[in-house]
Amino acid sequence: MKERIMEAVQHEVLQRGLKFSIREVAARAGISTKTLYQNFSSKEQIVARLVEASIEDMRALEASIMQDQTLSTWEKLYHTLVNMPTGYAFYDMRSMQDLRNLYPEQWTAMDRFLKEGWDQIRQLIAQGVEEGSLRTFDIDLFIDMYDSTFYYFMETKGGLALDLAVKQIVDILMHGIGMQEGEGA
Repeated sequence: MKERIMEAVQHEVLQRGLKFSIREVAARAGISTKTLYQNFSSKEQIVARLVEASIEDMRALEASIMQDQTLSTWEKLYHTLVNMPTGYAFYDMRSMQDLRNLYPEQWTAMDRFLKEGWDQIRQLIAQGVEEGSLRTFDIDLFIDMYDSTFYYFMETKGGLALDLAVKQIVDILMHGIGMQEGEGA
């Protein structure tokens, strides 16, 4: 039943963002609000489950990237850096803003993951430097630039798709602003 409810929640979030109502979720799931509350005690608990599922998805994708022997260290780094929640709940910057503003406890869990989940990135950077595919640079500064830019986008670019924003951030951080051979005029 919880899976059925969460599927309904995802559809409602796609339509209304995190401002969905319990009544709308219950109707979409084809159940009463009483049945919904027997499975989730509050809307906050539902949003907490969305956050947990998003973090689980990002960790699973990161593990898959790290185990993919067909990817170079550089490619693993890129794909890990652009790894964002794949569900409907956090599809744009506005949904991240709503999470922070409407559900501070649940935001804290997401924010902690986004700020502390850098072990694999550090490992990939060290490996890339050792291989010679990356130059030596200040890893902490790189992480601060990524984080600061992500949070800036969240503050100022509400309607921008989250995955596109993060890809643009990572592209600039990893490729810089110089023209690649064969590009431009």
